[in-house]
Amino acid sequence: MYDEIAQDLQQMRFAAGDVPYAEIVRRIAVRRERNGVQAGHARPARTTVYDAFRIGRTRVNPHLVGEIAGALGASDLEVAQWEARCLLARKNPPAAPIAVPEPDPPTPQPAVVETQTPAKSRKLMLILACIGLNVLGFTVVAMLGLPLYFDMIGTAVAAIALGPWAGVAVGLSTNAIGLAITDSSSIAFGLVNIVGALVWGYGARRLRLCQTLPRYLLLNVLVALSCSVIASTLLVLLFNGGTGHASESTTRNLTAMGNPLSVAVLGSNVFHSLADKLLTGFVALGVLSAVRRGMEVPFYDTLSADTMLHLKAAGSPLLDAGHDSRPAPARLKVRTARLLPRKGRPKPVAELP
Repeated sequence: MYDEIAQDLQQMRFAAGDVPYAEIVRRIAVRRERNGVQAGHARPARTTVYDAFRIGRTRVNPHLVGEIAGALGASDLEVAQWEARCLLARKNPPAAPIAVPEPDPPTPQPAVVETQTPAKSRKLMLILACIGLNVLGFTVVAMLGLPLYFDMIGTAVAAIALGPWAGVAVGLSTNAIGLAITDSSSIAFGLVNIVGALVWGYGARRLRLCQTLPRYLLLNVLVALSCSVIASTLLVLLFNGGTGHASESTTRNLTAMGNPLSVAVLGSNVFHSLADKLLTGFVALGVLSAVRRGMEVPFYDTLSADTMLHLKAAGSPLLDAGHDSRPAPARLKVRTARLLPRKGRPKPVAELP
């Protein structure tokens, strides 16, 4: 019975478009992450998935077979039927199973290992690129005097793609380089970059706040609030409320309204940081779409798909209205005169509105 299951599963794979085994592994991982499994444990071994299609087996994993069927397009009911079929085969094993030589996997295993674990050189190149992104944003803001910060795009990308401590390395490097662009105050605010990297990294990996667009927005809001608390404390204790940043005009306005310096600094920082971190989050999402071409980025597939769904849902009324916004042509009104005797009865008259 296991041979029949394997053959039927193979036919289902061909009917779905000869889906590669690596693609089946990826789809299963995406489904598991949606169900709450951590990214590091969501991806099954490719050889394990391949073995499910092999005849000559003496046992199979019913749950894995159901996941494969789901990845190939089966409904929830069909998935349950596949699992029940495997359980039935386990209860009624064949009397003498026929051993069949195992065919070689269609693609070599090292390619999968490289996909799962990017080379160190790629990680190093990404970290350097993230530092460059931060320095570029830092420089543009300093030159143009913008009321934003824009110095943590690379921190967000590194923390989400490589982990929180990679983001910390990017952030500290950025602030060290910032000494040559502005003044010595840059190094003090390295703590802000550290906090942002840890919240982005652990929020994505431990709290799974990169699964959907609303959660991703919440993650960026948490980063903004955390960074604001640290930055405001540093500004009040070390710099008497300001360092000459363009956003401090809001602080002066709040102080002129009678607010204490600490409240004015915190209020101004929260306002500008929310705008900055939400914008940073969306730019980082675009950068991650380019990064995933060279290495695997956890959570990106589910987050990107959910973001597209929200964008389509938000834009659907406009698309519907844009289909045909011209008013429908007015119909001719036909008015019939009151019935008269046959002699002299007028014909219906067509009038324009």
